Amino acid sequence: MLSIIISSYQKHYFDQLTKNISETIGDGFQYEIIQIWNPNLMSITKAYNSGAEQAKFENLLFLHEDLIFHTQNWGSLLIDHINQESTGIIGVAGSSYVPHAPSSWTVAEKYNFVNILQGNKKNTDYTTITSANKLRTKVFAIDGVFLAVAKEHYKKILFDEDVSGFHGYDLDFSLRASEKFDNYIINNILVQHFSSGNLDKTWLDANIRIKEKLKATFHKNFDSEVEKNVFLSFLYKYFSYYPVNLKNLLFTFRFYPSGKLSFADKKLIFKKYFNYLSYASSINKKINHSQKD
Repeated sequence: MLSIIISSYQKHYFDQLTKNISETIGDGFQYEIIQIWNPNLMSITKAYNSGAEQAKFENLLFLHEDLIFHTQNWGSLLIDHINQESTGIIGVAGSSYVPHAPSSWTVAEKYNFVNILQGNKKNTDYTTITSANKLRTKVFAIDGVFLAVAKEHYKKILFDEDVSGFHGYDLDFSLRASEKFDNYIINNILVQHFSSGNLDKTWLDANIRIKEKLKATFHKNFDSEVEKNVFLSFLYKYFSYYPVNLKNLLFTFRFYPSGKLSFADKKLIFKKYFNYLSYASSINKKINHSQKD
């Protein structure tokens, strides 16, 4: 019933997960685990597409290996979600708002829906994050830690292998899926994840490319507060890695929120641009120093 596809490079995590799945998925539940051994040999999009080609069941679950399930008999619960009409991707963390500027799915607290135990790689501590108060919450973007979809729907979107590396693939995949189907975050399957992610320059570059690629509007309501905050956060992140010059300033302005910002918000944004220009020399010196290190 379910093909579980894992892009794997850490044997101890994979072995722990496969044992955990066998103990929690449910007695008699039909499943297979397809391990794509991938120690940086290929992008995760290529690994996932390769795994899906090998899948013998009609439902797919793309899963990170550094997690375990806390819910018993979760296999049948997941199939019930996937099989509901017009359902695209099922996840455990995602957002119902897509801002104009590049960002992760974690847009703002009121739009983020999560049901997960977020831990660290050493498994010394974790935080319970449960903001998904309904059984199913409709979203656009879904985090790649857990992506479940019917194979027939997957075939209509696939993972874009032009999205290289290990960042942004989930945002691209789930947003494109949301144009054809309804994506949902569910709250009756709980996993514990042993990583909080790494929002570095590679992550930023991937999200910029995806934002340039996907120009569709994913919601009807324009949230000026969220748009302002996400854009300012993008500027801060961008000029942590790229020098302040005219070319880069004009490039970032391409992601300026196109809706109705208040005069105060516009003033604040242009003040930030002025500050970047004013302190360009010191900012660029700091960037050069960090790149040498």
